[in-house]
Amino acid sequence: MRNNYDVIVIGAGPAGMMAAITAASKKFSVLVIEQKKQAGSKILVTGKGRCNITNDSDVPDVMKNVMTNPSFLYSALYAFPPSKIIEYFNSIGVETVTERGRRVFPKSNKAIDVRDALVTQLQKNKADIIKLNKAVDAVRGNDGFFYVTVCDEFNVTDTYGCINLIIATGGMTYQSTGSDGSGYGIAQKLGHSITEVKGALTGLLTKEKWVAETMGLTLKNVSLTVTKDDKPLYKEQGELLFTHFGISGPIVLTASRYLLDTDYKNCKAIIDIKPALDEQTLYKRITADMEKNASKKYANSLDALLPKSLIPIIVKQSGINPEKISNQISKDEKRSLVKLLKNFTITVKSGMDINDAIVTKGGIPVDEINPSTMESKLCKHVFFAGEIIDCDALTGGYNLTIAFSTGFLAGDSVYL
Repeated sequence: MRNNYDVIVIGAGPAGMMAAITAASKKFSVLVIEQKKQAGSKILVTGKGRCNITNDSDVPDVMKNVMTNPSFLYSALYAFPPSKIIEYFNSIGVETVTERGRRVFPKSNKAIDVRDALVTQLQKNKADIIKLNKAVDAVRGNDGFFYVTVCDEFNVTDTYGCINLIIATGGMTYQSTGSDGSGYGIAQKLGHSITEVKGALTGLLTKEKWVAETMGLTLKNVSLTVTKDDKPLYKEQGELLFTHFGISGPIVLTASRYLLDTDYKNCKAIIDIKPALDEQTLYKRITADMEKNASKKYANSLDALLPKSLIPIIVKQSGINPEKISNQISKDEKRSLVKLLKNFTITVKSGMDINDAIVTKGGIPVDEINPSTMESKLCKHVFFAGEIIDCDALTGGYNLTIAFSTGFLAGDSVYL
């Protein structure tokens, strides 16, 4: 293996591999440095192990789902939009399918197929890769070359030189996959600043302790509204999961992004457990259930209406005596139960730790990067790609779209 390259890419995640493949396909000599024992570790955990490659939307729709600095991504997304991402993966042997919400997955439902296809393209384009080596420093020499110092698992160091340096080390989420924030330090040594780093798209911690009693319960097709000082910030219908710490699931992850920049004071999650039924219809449904269970106690009459583990919680919060016989429950009590089911309220304490988040908010400020090339405005021949940039999006394949698009543009923009 040589020691000097046209391009060195730090990080073999989705952005780094796409950047390396693109640069190598243009006949640049490329070295990829990866600190884990395998490339694409983070790809393997995306989409619950299925890998939500992209979202089959046009660029304006993608940008609507980018929460931080969407306009910065204009050039990258048009250079390598979702349509081209899908076409590219199909061309390298990853057949795709489009599911609800226009989410695109490999037809095999295996994230490893996406990762392996990218690794194969690195090999086909003759890019070198060293694994179990962490980039710990990068300096520019008097000769204009960048010299990257790496440290292997035995603390043995080595140095590689390059003309172009692409930093694609990810953010601070899923640190076990290698996204440990080390790229920030390298960027700072090259003159860059770092905006505050936070974990985005997380479960929500709640003040209520009873959630632990319902741990593992999934509610499908419920409506969730998150509020701050009783003002709605976000509303969506979908799947919600109760955990030992609070609530999670697809709609909660998205909702959490709207609370991220608040202080979490007076924040609530309001669940409509029966969104398909208006209050009048739900009242009739409850009345019918009570009539069917006329001789049963109230606490034993809700089996057809609610999941078993949620019933004790609802019974307690309804304020209706659990020992009361169903046919003795008053109209006002039933109306009160309707209100509870349509406005089941949980107090949000905070989001989760950054290492439990799906994506990182913060990183390299976009005003320090040329959006047309991903090249640093402060240090020529330095490029950034992926989650290290201060851009984050909602769930649905948008964050991997950012990774692939910025990776492609960075790799396409290197020069001698």
